[in-house]
Amino acid sequence: MNGGRLIKRRVPRGTEDYLPKETGKWHAVEETLRKTFEKWGYREVRTPTFEFLDTLSTGIGKELEGSMFRFKDKKGRWLALRAEMTTPIARVVGTKLIPSPKPVRLYYIANMFRYDEPQTGRKREFWHAGIELIGSGSAGADAEVIALMMQSLKDIGLKNVTVRIGNVGVFKEAVRQVNLSCDLTDKIRVCIDKGDRESLSEVLEDPAVDDKTREILLLLPELEGDVRVMDKLTEVASSKKIDRCIKGLKDVVKRLEYYDFAKKELVVDLGIIRGLEYYTDTVFEGYVPELGVAVGAGGRYDRLVQEFGGSAVPATGFAIGMDRCIDSLKRQHHSFPARPPSEIIVLAATDRLKRNEIKIASLLRGTGIPTETNVSDWDLSRGLSYASRVGIPYAVILGESEFKRSSVIVRDMKLGKQMEIKVSELEPFFKNYGMRALEKRV
Repeated sequence: MNGGRLIKRRVPRGTEDYLPKETGKWHAVEETLRKTFEKWGYREVRTPTFEFLDTLSTGIGKELEGSMFRFKDKKGRWLALRAEMTTPIARVVGTKLIPSPKPVRLYYIANMFRYDEPQTGRKREFWHAGIELIGSGSAGADAEVIALMMQSLKDIGLKNVTVRIGNVGVFKEAVRQVNLSCDLTDKIRVCIDKGDRESLSEVLEDPAVDDKTREILLLLPELEGDVRVMDKLTEVASSKKIDRCIKGLKDVVKRLEYYDFAKKELVVDLGIIRGLEYYTDTVFEGYVPELGVAVGAGGRYDRLVQEFGGSAVPATGFAIGMDRCIDSLKRQHHSFPARPPSEIIVLAATDRLKRNEIKIASLLRGTGIPTETNVSDWDLSRGLSYASRVGIPYAVILGESEFKRSSVIVRDMKLGKQMEIKVSELEPFFKNYGMRALEKRV
């Protein structure tokens, strides 16, 4: 029984409650991201939180599939909570948007679920905001997506953002040429993705890996810098497909120059290969110095949409980890906008004026101003004390003598000043004077 009481007071490991002060920070980030995505021509899409397991596991790879929350419905069918959003959107495009003019630009803000070990920057329920650009296989499409991720991270207030760009096609072609097993391929990928050179050397001692492939794979984590690092790979690899990948990556970097990002903000890193199986070519990750994991990542996936019955459609996109971004903003001492619970509280000085308190509050709410009333039947002194404690900037006070003159008292709670205003002039007052004063303080 006692254990049951304890469970009722907790949330599952890897999840979290967000109180009003914290959700204000989330709203600020979400609103900024929506505006940025929409300014670039992207439109919102929403998909179910859970879908059939076979759908959500398409193309994501064994590692992520193993971390999915899964369950059976009453008919015995396997369902799962979404672990990422690219696969659900690929399903939407493949089943509902194939006839649409291309490219299709979509964005989302949604919660995801993975049964990982909770640690810094990783929870079991977390939020992603991202975009998918469907229907263009050009370097310009990759460049737009990378530039948009960079711009989005800057717009929410992050400083010292860098994006590392690679091409997973190099890795996939290198292991394909020697037909390595899936298990060995996964081990190699994990070592490269983590930058674990020592373990990579040990894994590559496997007799299935020939000398040329070993040389290429050992080189990948070392190739980090500007576009010239790609020339070193060209010297070692003798493959037309690998050459095509390198040329494609150079084209993307060239197109990114059109966006006028500083050179130090963009780094070529062929050790980035990403864990999701569906990636085919360009991949990238965004970082800030204060967090040891990526705050955003994405890449090109040209064969995923056709898995859902559509034709072969090129696609690219990214996801931003909102939890990680907010954590990084805090570490960078970002000043989030202060948000009072309401902007006005209406207080009737006597019970006889309670009906008018409600009417004036309704008038103010009708103009779009968040307004509270005194539902606790406090006296005027206690109502003003409450407003002060919770940070409501203005009090509209209904006194008997003032109300006989069709007026109210407007009190600035921060300055401690007040003035008499005609009820008929309340709306223009707060729009033309009071609200501007409030915005200056916030």
